[in-house]
Parts: sequence; structure tokens; C-alpha cells
Amino acid sequence: MKIGAIFKSIYFSSEPLSDNDYKKSRTYSIFEGGSARTIFNLTGGAFLAGFASYLGAGDSFNGIIGAIPVLAGIIQLISPIVFEKMEKRKLAVSILCLIHRLLLGLMVFIPFLAKGQTTRLALVAALYFVSYLAASFITPVVSGWLIDLVPDNIRGRYFGIRESYVLGMTTVFTLIMGRVLDIYKNNGNEYGGFIVMFSFVLVLALGNFVIWLLIKEPPVKRSKHELNLRKVISIPLKDDKFKKIVLLFILWNIGLQIGGPFFSIYMVTGLKLNYTYIMAVGMLCTLVNTLVVRFWGRLADRRSWVHVIKLSILMLSVTHMMWFFINPSTAYILVPLMHITGGLSWAGIGISTFNIQFIYSPEEGRTVYIGFNAALSSLIGFISTLMGSAILILLSSFELNISGFTIGNMQIIFAISGILLAVCAVYIHLHIKPEES
Repeated sequence: MKIGAIFKSIYFSSEPLSDNDYKKSRTYSIFEGGSARTIFNLTGGAFLAGFASYLGAGDSFNGIIGAIPVLAGIIQLISPIVFEKMEKRKLAVSILCLIHRLLLGLMVFIPFLAKGQTTRLALVAALYFVSYLAASFITPVVSGWLIDLVPDNIRGRYFGIRESYVLGMTTVFTLIMGRVLDIYKNNGNEYGGFIVMFSFVLVLALGNFVIWLLIKEPPVKRSKHELNLRKVISIPLKDDKFKKIVLLFILWNIGLQIGGPFFSIYMVTGLKLNYTYIMAVGMLCTLVNTLVVRFWGRLADRRSWVHVIKLSILMLSVTHMMWFFINPSTAYILVPLMHITGGLSWAGIGISTFNIQFIYSPEEGRTVYIGFNAALSSLIGFISTLMGSAILILLSSFELNISGFTIGNMQIIFAISGILLAVCAVYIHLHIKPEES
């Protein structure tokens, strides 16, 4: 077969998909998710905080860098304008996925490209931002693609199974890389550890691209309307049911992002925990997540995704508030405990926040609804992180000692985050009824 024919069969095939095509694509999607999540973990959280700190970043700047993926989500506002005109989207998705993940791996070369601290940190922020612009641009399409591959009657069970395998794969690789970084750091060669880690990211990026070649693209139902920016904003806001989901995600992102980006930073710079320990408790979180995510999926099938998202966000709010009590003297007791409760919470949040948008949005022109919601949530989330960063700066000299128990500015942020997440859970209980879904 000629190269042109192979290219066409991969990206522009007009052949109808068989049940076996759908089944194989759902299986490949698990491996795609595992490689993608591993790259996300290795280039974010404690790893990103450690790399940025190695280049000279402080806690406040670290928090803002960690929130860049949220800010980049704003581009999803214009994503539907492009993709709703395209019947075949696989080529664009594959290329932008590859660009996104290669840019993350290439951050390792920044110390070779620049010498000054300011320039290096600016390059980290720039590469990270451009990378997540590419990822965010295709997120509504990829999300809808995955939903279309899974029939309604097995959706809860499939996402529970998929998430458990993705988490298992991710845990193994992040734990190994955490240990590698600690070995290199203890030998006085921290940058050598980052070279190994980012090289592994580049290999995973290429592997992820190959997997995308194997996943079949389901038929697309394009919008019948000509889209522009005004319509992308107005169409979802005219839908009374979807407006409730928009407000849900606004409250969710405010509560999460005002404190969320600072947890890993607090463990690295505040509690002075080593990478191996951080990855170990992260593995504990993932293990719990893996064990209970199928339960959340089955619960969604029996009750509703609304029920799942309400309970899991409420549990996370309690977890965030409990971080208020974690300081160097309580860390080795409470940090593992909070990762367990966090795992319980995120198991439900991960699959419910993904699915609930699709329940309330029409199949035709779906990327308009998902893109608008993601863009608005991203803007709100990033502003919330800036607010969290500002509070940290304002309270930089704050330290309260009560009978030997110290409270610092980070703990205040975590308490605020927990309270706001509780408000989100109350909103869901009062205004989004399961029977509506």
C-alpha cells in the first residue's frame, strides 16, 4: 500500500466503524490515557515545583507556573470555531498532542539555552504555556471523541475500569522517577535526574503519538450553524440546563485552584519532604483511587453522575480543610492520611466532572458547550490561583504558634480552599437534581 493510501486510511477513512473497531479503540484509549497522565504527572506537581525551584523559583511563582495549564484552557473558547467545520479531526488532534508533549520534555534543555535565573524561569513559563495551549485547543474534541467511543449503558463501568488502569500505570512510572530524582539529588547531581526524567517524557510522547494512530475516529455530528466567537459564548448561555453546569464549574474551579496548585509546593519547600516520600504518598493516593474508582462508576450507573460529583467534592473539601493542620511536626501522620482521603475524593471527581458536561450538552455542536465551559472555567481558575498567590505574599510573614502548633500562610490557603469547595457541593445539592440528568 502506498504511503498516501496509508495516510488516508489512518486520518481520513470513510469506512464505517465496526463494533470491533469501537472495542479496540476503547482499549487503545486506556494506554493513551496512561501515557498522557504519566507525562502530565512527571511535568507537573512536585516534579515541576522541584525543577522550577532548581532554576530559582519561589513558592508564589511556582504556584502560578503550576496553574498555567488552567490559564491555557481559555483557548477552548475558539476551539469549536475551528473544529466544528472539520469532519475529520484526527490529524489535527494527533499532531497537537505530539507538540504538546514534546514541548514538555524539551524543558530540560532550558539550562543550556539561558544562564540568568529570570530568563530560565520565563522560558519554563513560555514552553509550559504554549504546550498547554496546544493541549487545551483539542481538549473538547478529544473528550467528545472518547465519549462517542463508549455506549451509554457501559459508560460508568468503562470509565471506572479505564481510570483504574491509567492510575496504576501512572503510579509505577512516577514512583520510579521520584526515586531516580532522589538518587541523583543525593549524589549532588539533581539536574542529571531531571535529564533522565525528561528524556523518559520524550519517549512517552512518541509512544503516545503512535497510540493515537491506532484509535479510530467515530463519526462527527457537526453544528449546523456558522460559528463565531459571539455564538460560542451565547449558545451555551441560552441553555438554562447547561448554565447550571457552567456555574458548578465556576464554583469548583474557584475552590480548587485557590489552593490546589500549592499542595505539591508545600510538600517540597514547606515540609521539606523528599521526592521518594512524596511519590510514595502519591502512590497511596493512586492506590486508593484505583480501588474505589470502579465503585464510583457503578454508583453513577445506579444513581447519577450528579450524586457522585456532589459526594466526591464534599469529601475533597474536608480533605483540603484538614491540610490546615499539617506542619512539619504533623506531616508524617497527616500527609498519608490526607492522600488516602484525597484518593477517595478524586476517584469520583475525575470521572464525574468529565461526564456530567456531556449529560447536559446536546450531541450536535457539543464542542461549543464543552469549549465554552472549559474556557470560562480556565479563566476563573487562573484568577483564583493568582488570588491564592497574592494571599501567600500578603501573609508571607504570618506565623501563629498555638501550644507548639505552628500555622503558616499555606495552611490558611488550604482552609479557604476547603470552605469554597464545600460551597460548591451545597450548590450541587440545592440546584442540580439527579432526575434532570
